[in-house]
Amino acid sequence: MSSTTTIPNLERRVRTNDPDTSWEAAASITVDALTDLQAWILAALTVKSMTDGELVDACLHSGRRATPQRVRTARKELVIQGRVEWTGAYLLTQYQRRTQTWRAA
Repeated sequence: MSSTTTIPNLERRVRTNDPDTSWEAAASITVDALTDLQAWILAALTVKSMTDGELVDACLHSGRRATPQRVRTARKELVIQGRVEWTGAYLLTQYQRRTQTWRAA
């Protein structure tokens, strides 16, 4: 990704009571700052549609160090950017709950 636009929804990245320096730091984050994990997720979803749980497992098996929350957030950021989309299908988790499957757009 060669885009250097700032990430949308800055208000979601900082709390209203955070100091000015936190707002400045959040405003300085660009799409390029997140490309490593996002690029990996995009590449993985280009090969195979996956759920968030499957993405987390694949990420861990690839040797990447990212929390499940960070993987889900990176996937959501790609959805916002229009690079990833819901397949329209669901799978079941190990707890028999429905979960959405995602693919590269």
